[in-house]
Amino acid sequence: MSLGERIKKIRLNNQLTVRQLAEKVGVSASFIYQLEQNKVSPSFSTLKSLAQVLNTNISLLVEEDLPEEWLVVRRQNRKKVVTDNPGLSLELLTFLGAREKRMQPFIFRLEAGAVYDGFKMFSAEREDFFYVLSGSLEICLPEKSYLLDTGDAAYFIFDHPVLLKNPGQSTAEVFWIISPPI
Repeated sequence: MSLGERIKKIRLNNQLTVRQLAEKVGVSASFIYQLEQNKVSPSFSTLKSLAQVLNTNISLLVEEDLPEEWLVVRRQNRKKVVTDNPGLSLELLTFLGAREKRMQPFIFRLEAGAVYDGFKMFSAEREDFFYVLSGSLEICLPEKSYLLDTGDAAYFIFDHPVLLKNPGQSTAEVFWIISPPI
């Protein structure tokens, strides 16, 4: 992917118009259009400003091949999180590289009969996505709860879980994404 294509993709992901980006960087909209079409090259100072405004770093914009650890988390490289819940194990799927991330993926395991109620540390303004890899998971919202089994998924935008329970006889393994990240 070319520099111009990367800048355009990141600009769109940041929900910025060409004019907005140009104004924040201190260049003309025409320059940004030409840059995105690979017709001009930015100076180092402009590239640095672009990276800052786009919440990324210069290497993400200019590297031909991004380092694998920015794109892939190998099973042995998952970061284990210490929790106060004895029935819960939590692994961060942390992708390296200094860039703004819009989500935080986790793998968590909840032992049979265990409960997780540690949502106080999370922002109220978030989205939660759950995919049950194995076992059963009950997701309790303030007014309602949902029972998910292996292969089921749930996505919460307006209501947020206040409690997770494993009502099954085996450990539940769940892929969980929080956006924005904690």
